[in-house]
Amino acid sequence: MSAMVARNGTDITVYSGPGDVQCKELWQPRATLTEQKDAQVIISVNARVIDAVDCAASGGAVPVVASLPKPLGGRVLRDAATGLTPPIYFERDLPDLRSDKRWRPFSSHWMSTDEGWHQGYNGPGGSVLLVSAQRTAGVDLPDRVGTLSIGSRHGTVTGDPRRSWRMWWEVGEVTYSLRLEPAEGGTFTLKQFKQEIARLRWS
Repeated sequence: MSAMVARNGTDITVYSGPGDVQCKELWQPRATLTEQKDAQVIISVNARVIDAVDCAASGGAVPVVASLPKPLGGRVLRDAATGLTPPIYFERDLPDLRSDKRWRPFSSHWMSTDEGWHQGYNGPGGSVLLVSAQRTAGVDLPDRVGTLSIGSRHGTVTGDPRRSWRMWWEVGEVTYSLRLEPAEGGTFTLKQFKQEIARLRWS
């Protein structure tokens, strides 16, 4: 289970699934706010676990949204089933790609046992932008080829022009990244990559 907090601070998308169980999926999952106090918010995800229609595509993380009466702020978010704090990510720490018409989101799939978060976007000229978040403790960065600063964010750049460039940056105990892939048969220079990242809308 992981969670993404929207820019408004009140809408929380929880990503859940059947866990490490083969050929199962969730049926009609829903997220419920079971407790909201000054120090913590507890959310439960309820669903029936059924046999998967397609075993090869089973076990994926399923997004369900819970809306809070007031922003999460600095309160702790807990999973009602375990009492633990799931990995929590924030849209405020990412570029605002929803309002940028150059980029169109496409369906992203990852296993429900994965504590990270991922989203892909199709962009200009057949390029693809992949956005991800994960706990910093589990990140092993490739060799650095440069650095990039956008506002208050200072990132590390990795990659090469034949495949993709990637910018990594940390916020607290979370590492976010943007990976830009050229259209099939194309390339991006490091300078072009930095220009594209600089064009993104950051709030």
